[in-house]
Amino acid sequence: MKQKMENKKGQVVLMVLLASALVLTLGLSASRITTTETKIDTDQELLKKAFNAAESGIDYYLATGDKTYGDDSSDGSADLSVTNLGDVKSLSFNSVTLVGGYEYFWLVNHNSDGSLGSTYYSASANTVDICSSKKEAGSFKVDYFYLNGTTYGVSRQILESDGNGCISNFSLSAGSSLLLTISPIDSAGKIEIKGNVNFPVQGEQISATGKVEGVNNTVTILNRYDVFLTEGIVSGGDVTSK
Repeated sequence: MKQKMENKKGQVVLMVLLASALVLTLGLSASRITTTETKIDTDQELLKKAFNAAESGIDYYLATGDKTYGDDSSDGSADLSVTNLGDVKSLSFNSVTLVGGYEYFWLVNHNSDGSLGSTYYSASANTVDICSSKKEAGSFKVDYFYLNGTTYGVSRQILESDGNGCISNFSLSAGSSLLLTISPIDSAGKIEIKGNVNFPVQGEQISATGKVEGVNNTVTILNRYDVFLTEGIVSGGDVTSK
């Protein structure tokens, strides 16, 4: 009888130890999960703050022209990098142009205040190639805006690309070149123009890396020269940017 009681006591102790080990394991696991979730929540909050700091840095640059943004608060700081868009022989903004939409490319330089300059692409080269990332034949509406003396004009055409999605040697012979707009008719794609000399600067690429408590987040935007009144112009009028 005494041996049976001792065996039962041993079993009880073993069960208590097993139960304790199980509870301890569950407790540690729950603690690790809670710690991980807390860290994830904290990192996500810091990423949001870093993103906001990057956006604030871009807004600050656009308003002041100053590339240095930051303060000593928890809002963080941002490092900015600004480079020219354009000034290359092959120009694309790497964005998909939908059917019925249009992509535009300036063929004249801009002054520091955003107004049109007087250095025309057509003064150095009279043709460009127009290509789509959709490597197949298709139709495109191509509008070429130019300046003839003091008169503004536009040549509008529907053109077919070859099997590689390109329109070769599009003529810029009419007047002094201002602007080229391309609208896909059949299928969406990324539009690119290629020339024999560098195209004018199209604006700026602004990259800002927001920094908050060791966490970084980068935002990049294209600050392009704007265009309007493209459909209304036949002759006369104005084509300007802001």
